[in-house]
Amino acid sequence: MILLELDPNLVKPGWTPLIITLLLGVAVVLLFLSMRRQFRKISIPRTDEGDDASPPATPTPDAPTREDPPAT
Repeated sequence: MILLELDPNLVKPGWTPLIITLLLGVAVVLLFLSMRRQFRKISIPRTDEGDDASPPATPTPDAPTREDPPAT
């Protein structure tokens, strides 16, 4: 093939891959900032007594427990 017979000393990376990489980096940073903003909007109810004062969650009768064998 002609494409594989190029001289490696003449082939250089172009500007296009660099620009694409930079644009992807900017997109990732913008998505991260947006995600942080969305997480700040979430309100978590806090209790004054702490986590130990809350009653333990009781499983419903149809909910599988850790002791149950897997369903086949």
